[in-house]
Amino acid sequence: MTGKLGRIFGFSVVASLLLIAAVLYRWSAVDVRTDGGEILFLTFGGAVWLLLATKIFTWLGLSFRDDVMERRNAAALVALCGALVSAAIIYAGGSIGEGPSYWENVFSVALAGTGFFVIWVLLELVGKVSLSIAEERDFASGIRLGGFLLAAGLVLGRAVAGDWHSEEATMQDFIHDGWPAAVLLVFALLIERMARPNRQRPFPAWPSHGLFLALLYLSFAAAWLWHLGAWEGMPR
Repeated sequence: MTGKLGRIFGFSVVASLLLIAAVLYRWSAVDVRTDGGEILFLTFGGAVWLLLATKIFTWLGLSFRDDVMERRNAAALVALCGALVSAAIIYAGGSIGEGPSYWENVFSVALAGTGFFVIWVLLELVGKVSLSIAEERDFASGIRLGGFLLAAGLVLGRAVAGDWHSEEATMQDFIHDGWPAAVLLVFALLIERMARPNRQRPFPAWPSHGLFLALLYLSFAAAWLWHLGAWEGMPR
């Protein structure tokens, strides 16, 4: 069982790196997407970012080593996979578009990453999601959190995508295009009050209290991305 869970997480790592490489190849600056060495270098940067992100996941109450490998917690695995892919989406979004240097990538990823972890911290402080997942091993909560994080990653990653102009313009675009992540957080906090395990319902059904709600989050994010349309400088 432990080996199977580890392989699933490993697949998520590989998928995340492939996602980053594919986005760099398709939508990064011309100087990057026409140079295999640049794509490889920035993909390596993505691997470093994902490693740092997993350390933050542990501070937020979910650990691959402790929860997945040692305790064989499938709920934690689902949530961590969603968090990992979300971090990859944010890195990919921050790497999209034309810019004069690597600093623009770093700034964009740091901005979206900060927003991502802030809303996760707020969800944790109020909703106590990691408690439901790590201690109560509630599979529905794991799916729900994974879906929420994926949706937030899509919104915030898209908010920093596009051609670079300045730090101020990037901040303005981030607020203008990324504010629905705050709405998503409020929605998730309300849902956690109703869907998390309790004495009357210690093991909520994962299709209705997990998968359905995760798809609801993702549908919200997809609708917002459709509303925004193509980012500035998107190759046709």
